Amino acid sequence: MAFDFLSGLLDFVVRHKLVVGFYVLVAMLLFIYRKKFQFQLKFIAICRTKLGLGLMDRIASRHRELVRLLGYVGIGIGFFGMFFIVFVLVQSVFVLLTVPGAPSPISPVLPGVRIPGVPDGFFVPFVQGIIAIFIIAVVHEFAHGVVARAHDIKVKSSGPAIIGPILAAFVEPDEAQMRKKDDVANYSIFAAGSFSNIVLAMLLLFVLSAVFAPIGSAFFREEGVILKSVEQGMPAAAAGLASGMMIKSIDGQPVGSLQGTVEALQFTKPNQTVIFGDGMSEFAVVAGSNEKFPRRGYFGIVMQPLLKNQNTAYFSIFSWLQGLLALTATLSFGIGLANMIPVGPLDGGKMLHLALNRIRGEAKANKAFVRISLLLLIVILFLLSPIFKAILKSVAGIF
Repeated sequence: MAFDFLSGLLDFVVRHKLVVGFYVLVAMLLFIYRKKFQFQLKFIAICRTKLGLGLMDRIASRHRELVRLLGYVGIGIGFFGMFFIVFVLVQSVFVLLTVPGAPSPISPVLPGVRIPGVPDGFFVPFVQGIIAIFIIAVVHEFAHGVVARAHDIKVKSSGPAIIGPILAAFVEPDEAQMRKKDDVANYSIFAAGSFSNIVLAMLLLFVLSAVFAPIGSAFFREEGVILKSVEQGMPAAAAGLASGMMIKSIDGQPVGSLQGTVEALQFTKPNQTVIFGDGMSEFAVVAGSNEKFPRRGYFGIVMQPLLKNQNTAYFSIFSWLQGLLALTATLSFGIGLANMIPVGPLDGGKMLHLALNRIRGEAKANKAFVRISLLLLIVILFLLSPIFKAILKSVAGIF
């Protein structure tokens, strides 16, 4: 039993050597420079610096009215995002209760690690993931600082932070000065981080469509379709399809583009058999079903176009940058919404707590906020239960 455990642990370390090495390095640096960090709740480490404070001051002083206006817009977006994410969580509970074997509708983000129970399509590459999360955290916290300065609130410090295994950043507005400001100023500061993440996602999507898409079309013409990933335990994997395979025909009809392949599969029903061909062999795949689209056939595959010149260094660089921007946009939008969950120290929690204070008074507001936070934490843990079960099953398999 002990041998199996050690063997499984060694296999995990070998498969994730880059991730393990990175966090070992982070732990070493954290130990070496431990006097510069402050530790909270034993899993949060922050390093107070003055990084970026001068730039926050300059932006806030030169564009004070614009920053304030954007902050006010952020309030509306923030409250809308709060109600939207709560609605999504409640709807997800209903799906998880009514659809047997449904996967977790939410997932933790841990770059470079394939988490049991999380579909392969949600895997976050390590290097791109670390860079994306760093960009998102800096933009998020910087926005808090700029809006605070636009309302003449001092930002005492900023700097890097480590929350468990996640690299983050923080800014520290003067809370005493914030309490003296009106509610609108406080709301705009709380909402600024999530609003900036959503704006960042939109800007990156615009760059991808207006810059990268035309360049890609001009220099890397589509010549076929390849399977980017095949989800284990799903119909495609059971039929023998694997990542990296080309798809040249569907039910005997040739397909040469991603759009053509999607069109050939879009009307597939559950339990319908589809013949995939790679030019040499054919694979009969019986479509399954997906809880989000129960009337549409589901294969468990992620496809991507096979492009001309994709084996060149230029394509590798272009593709990597495109993937980084797409991943940053996706995570930025998701993290921005997640921060609007009205729980504890999250931005949405701060906004809800302030609103409850004004509506019900401090004593009643504190009780109501604790109850809401606990309820939502229970909901989140329930939604993560399929992942917990998959992890336990994976660990139990070692023994």
